[in-house]
Amino acid sequence: MTDLASVLGPNPVPQTQPATSDQSRAEAVEGRLQTAQESKWLSRPRVLWAWALGFSFLLSIFAIFNGGYIGGDYNTHLARILNPNRFFDFSMGDPPIYDLIGHGLFRLIGKNNGFIITYSIIELVVNTVALWWFFLYTERRFRSPILHLAFVLFVTFLPARLIHVVAIGTDWMTIPVFVLLLFRFDKFLSEETSTLKNAALLGLVLTLGIWSKYNFMAFPPALFIIFLFLWWNRRWPLKRFVAICALSLVAPSALVLHDFWQSTRVPDAAAKTIWIPKGGAPSQPEYTYRDLLLLKKRDIELFSAPEFYIRKASDPYTFGFREAHRHSFLALEHMGVFTDTHNHFQELPGAQSIDRFLIPDYKVRRSGKTEIMVASMTLGTIWTLLALIGTPWILFGAVRHLWKDKLEHEDVALLLGTAFFLLMFLLIPFLYWSALTGSWQSRLYMISLLCFFLAGFLLLDRTVVAKWPKLAFDVLTLVIVQCGITVLMAA
Repeated sequence: MTDLASVLGPNPVPQTQPATSDQSRAEAVEGRLQTAQESKWLSRPRVLWAWALGFSFLLSIFAIFNGGYIGGDYNTHLARILNPNRFFDFSMGDPPIYDLIGHGLFRLIGKNNGFIITYSIIELVVNTVALWWFFLYTERRFRSPILHLAFVLFVTFLPARLIHVVAIGTDWMTIPVFVLLLFRFDKFLSEETSTLKNAALLGLVLTLGIWSKYNFMAFPPALFIIFLFLWWNRRWPLKRFVAICALSLVAPSALVLHDFWQSTRVPDAAAKTIWIPKGGAPSQPEYTYRDLLLLKKRDIELFSAPEFYIRKASDPYTFGFREAHRHSFLALEHMGVFTDTHNHFQELPGAQSIDRFLIPDYKVRRSGKTEIMVASMTLGTIWTLLALIGTPWILFGAVRHLWKDKLEHEDVALLLGTAFFLLMFLLIPFLYWSALTGSWQSRLYMISLLCFFLAGFLLLDRTVVAKWPKLAFDVLTLVIVQCGITVLMAA
């Protein structure tokens, strides 16, 4: 109570104020006390970030030692990591940098399960650090610190992120490289720092992205369009514009073209076999644009959280829910985001050994986990709807800001995240066995999901919560419940 005067400051009511103002004065005092308490609670929000990231880190460590590193590409990457002659095997669908790093770790530790577990832990550490910096990147774009805290908790415990940052495969690299790219491009939001040096550094990061995941090839065209607007708005000399584009985009674009050219020289390369053959079977796509854009009555079946690798007993050649034209893309993606449909974090019967053929098909979902996944997917509908509404809203603002040379952090994230999404999404009707292999899998869209959910929370921050600030606590409560469900699902 001795600090009451310092909290309230000088008496806001003049001495000549009528006695009838006592009630309003008491309300003002109460309001300022409440604000002071909230400010004290949120005075160090980054401590709460650290606690959340630390807890999710321990949760993932537990999963790793339980076989959580075994993803769909585990055996493919393990074979390349152990065999130096396959580093530059351009018949594969992934670039070589992941396997080069893995081979170095293999040489250091030896051929045992320890080096795989260590690699998975390294993936987790890098992603945890990257997520911290992403939260710093987005922090000032929120008016409500409470809502930003809700966003931090939501992303930290997002099931798809928890699962795929520890699985052996190239998908774990997308978020760290994307965050690094955002900070490098941040220099171009100011005319003073739009230098050739920063363009070269941006090009270096983008080249790293291309060699970590070929989906980053969506960024050179997107960045070129952004540079075109910057050139027009800032009246850059033509030589400067050409130099910035060359330093930023030539190296990553050349790397994409080189690797594609190399793949054309290899028989049965993934770059050829993933496409529906002309005049062959199947001649029809398993997903059409109608499947991608519209919801279906059968989508409700997915809210039972089916398992990816479970087949129907009556027909072993029917792969569960993975049937052509059966479900919409949105419902499948929603399920992939909020459940562990592949059973990555479930029980693995038998011993873990680097000499044993291990695939997610072997994993068994523990008792009661399906009901928890159903709850996660059901509550998650709120966040998916927010993302669906918020993404076009923020994206429209991003295009307007690009036109006026007033890009903000969320604008850049949404523009690049949308480009990353469209690269895969628009090609699905042309892919071979897109339903069987799961072209909707959340691991393929991790960058985009991060940006879309950011848009959803920003929508709340600038509309509903801006008008009724106390609703931020309600959103935070719902997010905490969602996170609790995820912990129960993954533990």
